[in-house]
Order: sequence, then C-alpha cells, then structure tokens
Amino acid sequence: MDLDAYFRRIGTDAAGAPSLATLTRLIERHQATLPFENIETLCGRVPALDLDALQRKMLLGRRGGYCFEQNTLFMAVLSDLGYAVRGLEGRVRTGVPAEVSTARTHMALGVTIAGKDWLVDVGFGAFSPPYPLRLEVSVSDGGGGDASHRFVTAPHGELLMQARSFDGWTDGYLIMPSHPLPIDYEMGNWWTATYPNAMLRKNLLVSRAVADGGRLTLFNRRLTLRRPLDGAPQERELRDRNEIAAVLAEDFNLDVAPQDLDAIMERPGLLSPSAA
Repeated sequence: MDLDAYFRRIGTDAAGAPSLATLTRLIERHQATLPFENIETLCGRVPALDLDALQRKMLLGRRGGYCFEQNTLFMAVLSDLGYAVRGLEGRVRTGVPAEVSTARTHMALGVTIAGKDWLVDVGFGAFSPPYPLRLEVSVSDGGGGDASHRFVTAPHGELLMQARSFDGWTDGYLIMPSHPLPIDYEMGNWWTATYPNAMLRKNLLVSRAVADGGRLTLFNRRLTLRRPLDGAPQERELRDRNEIAAVLAEDFNLDVAPQDLDAIMERPGLLSPSAA
C-alpha cells in the first residue's frame, strides 16, 4: 500500500497513531475525495480488487469505486497504519421490501480500538456512515439526537444498520455474523457487476460527502444534495450528456474516459426521467 499516494489523494497529512479521532478524520477525507461510483459495471467490466489495480484506478487515475473496491483499499490503509481491521459482509436492505431476501453482496469493515468494535464503511454511497459506528444495538458516537446512523435488531438477531434522513430512518444493510474470505468478496463483486437485474448493473450511481455532513448523489440523471437533519433534499435533473459529463468532472472530480461516458449514455433509460 502506497500510503504517501493515498494521503496525497485524500488531501491530508500522514495519520497519527491508531485512535478513534484519527480514524474519523480518515473516513471524512476518504468519503469527500474518493466518490462511490459504479462506472465499471455500466461499461461491462468487473472491477479488479487486487491492491495494485485499486491504487492505479483510485489513487492515480482520479476515479472512485463501489463497496468492494472502496473498503478493500481502506482496509489495506488501516492495516498498514496499525489498526486491528477485518472484513464484514452484509445484505443490502435499502429500497428492498421486507419479504424479499437479498444476497451477501455488501462489504464493510470492523475495527477494534481499545477493546471496542466499530463499523467502518466508506463504500455504501449516499448512506455511508460518516464516522465509526459502534457495533452494538442503538449505540452511536454521532451525538444523541444528532446521530445520522444507528444499529437496531433485525428479526433473526442480526444488526441492521439504518441511516437517518429528513423524514425518518432508512434501512441500510444487515451485518452478518460470518467471517468472509477474499473469495467471498470476489464472488459478490462478480455477481454485482454481471447479474442483469443488479441495481448497480442498470443504474448510474455516484456519491460523495460534502460540507456540513451532506451527501451529493447522482442517480442516473437526478442530482441530489442531502443533509440528514436539514429538511427535504435539493434536486435537479441533468438534461444531456454535456451536463452529466460536467457534473462527473466538476462536482465529483472524476476523470471518466470518453468511451466510458459513451457506454454510460447508451444504458437504457438513462436519459428518461429518473425513477422516484
């Protein structure tokens, strides 16, 4: 792991000794500068998860990635910095009816500091926790009524991560008690990138953290600015390729190759009004 390149990319000095405060700062800078994005899958490619490929893409190539890419890279960073970090896996519940089962296609991280376990996730797009979240029911370091994320108990005893929006709490994903291996992430990554009905195979999704705890998100051609506790989100529809290209470059600081932008624009329904 080229830590110097990583710190240059996220715009901060080298981290100090492992601590909750340092970890929080790294999460904040990572989410602000390395956007969640699924451009690879829309171009018909399966993202590579080896560390060399991730560093070329995300640190040198001015690109982002989705959960398997983001959290694999961040796990390598934290490991090299001396954190006790492990991989977790989850079942995504955002936008999924209660009766529908989902696969283990989300990667998150568990970090132990001073004997306490924390969820760390820089790869869940608009609903990524902006700080370490205690891996316990109804416990958050977000500050009481200002907390933006929490855990509740699911019907079968798992931990369900929820994110707070202006109109209440939204389900994020179930944390599974299993201990995933790298091959489990390879399988989830391949399925997410190739299954025809996978959400990230059919829709453009780009998101990064902005000032004051907000998130800027592009879903197909709907650009949304959300601040968890500040009322309804601000939204606008992008009209054409030029506007989409400008937003990707200027608002998300992504260097998208022209041929990749062509592939995105060819996706069925991208230029039709965004789904609610």
